[in-house]
Amino acid sequence: MLKREDLTSENIDQIVAEARKAGYDFFLSSEQREARLKQAMHRYRPGEEVWVFAYGSLMWNPAIEFAEAQPSRVDGWRRSFCFWLPMGRGTPELPGLMLALERGGACEGIAYRLSPEQVESELALLWNREMLAGVYQAQWVPTQLRDGRTVTAVTFVIDTAHCQYCGDLPIERKAHHIAFAEGRRGACRDYLANTAAHARAMHIHDPYIEELVERVSALRDGSYTIPTVQDDGEAVGEA
Repeated sequence: MLKREDLTSENIDQIVAEARKAGYDFFLSSEQREARLKQAMHRYRPGEEVWVFAYGSLMWNPAIEFAEAQPSRVDGWRRSFCFWLPMGRGTPELPGLMLALERGGACEGIAYRLSPEQVESELALLWNREMLAGVYQAQWVPTQLRDGRTVTAVTFVIDTAHCQYCGDLPIERKAHHIAFAEGRRGACRDYLANTAAHARAMHIHDPYIEELVERVSALRDGSYTIPTVQDDGEAVGEA
């Protein structure tokens, strides 16, 4: 589980340095992360609150402070395990996969409201967490709260031009990598299981996530196997 102290610029810069030493030279410096945050917040006016839409680990391990949390939904975007992760929950030899939002469909998750006093500190931590490798793009999306309100929230969608992107990977291959990839931050299957469990607890049914849970479980207990296939391209990812 990530903690706030894990997301300081000093700790993240150390991870970036290790990643670049390993050959992943697209990881972003603190200056680049700050520039992306500034660009995303060009519409923000001091004294306003900010909503953040969470759909993966931010639901069950936010590691940020917030004033309010609401079950919510965005249309036009869907959850997708669509980019490689060889350093955090995988290795270069067997990379894991991580969730992002891809175009199409709809997604239910949690919207966090940051009070004006929280915006600067919490978004800085959030950008340190999500903008390590630049695979995400910050996007402002209309978000329907379960209590009936509609707000505009910032969320993180996939950059389909990024070298980590693998959105066309068949679901059988996705299940294989999620089932067996492990790294220094844990097993990829635990990330899936936590996301699925938290979604269910919020009365969110995501058929895509549930199908992956079933496939991963079958792979782990040996009741289902798939042939070994060489993945196209170099598998790279964030820490």
